[in-house]
Amino acid sequence: MPTLLRFVQLSLALAGVLALLIFGPAFVLGVGAEPRVWLLGGAHFVFFLGTVWRVVRFGQLADRSRDEQVRESAGRLASVLTVIGLLGVHWLAIVEFAHADRAVANLALDGLALVLLVAAIVTSQIAIRSLGQFFDRLTIKENHSLVTEGIYAVVRHPIYTSYILLFAGYCAMLHSPFAFGLLVVVCCIWFGSRIPLEEAMLERRFGEEYRLYCRQTNRLFPYLY
Repeated sequence: MPTLLRFVQLSLALAGVLALLIFGPAFVLGVGAEPRVWLLGGAHFVFFLGTVWRVVRFGQLADRSRDEQVRESAGRLASVLTVIGLLGVHWLAIVEFAHADRAVANLALDGLALVLLVAAIVTSQIAIRSLGQFFDRLTIKENHSLVTEGIYAVVRHPIYTSYILLFAGYCAMLHSPFAFGLLVVVCCIWFGSRIPLEEAMLERRFGEEYRLYCRQTNRLFPYLY
């Protein structure tokens, strides 16, 4: 399939997901024309273009059945809860925004939201391009190599960090404390399940090299965790 056609198809699929996630609920609740809703939709679109780029550049992601997380019942449950939870975060934030007094400005929170969104996009794009073909589901490829340079010299899971920044920025931009609280729960389930599996998988493959790398870096945030 020609590269341009593949890019257009994936971009349209992404737009459809965003319609379900953000724009559909926003228009149903009467806030679809709000500039910040479109800003958030645009930020999400640019953010996930990193995944589109990876698929166009290196081919389809590994089959989901090969993902380490879905091979056990606890991992499958965590995956389902994560998907449901992220839908809930996005929809709840729209509901909170629709029922809030939008005449009340909070420039500090809006500024923080913009910083988080920009940081999410930049972090994601750098990390995905650093990984290249190894940005995939939780699988080990035959030619798999351990990426420890660039942003991966700072934290071990910058792509997960970027998800946290994106969704936290989304909640902040819509002034949605309850959605943010739900996001914290979702992230605990999501990354609490996924990161240990990923690190165990990489340790089995790379052994002492990976253990040394773990001792020199934090998981998600420099100097914090």
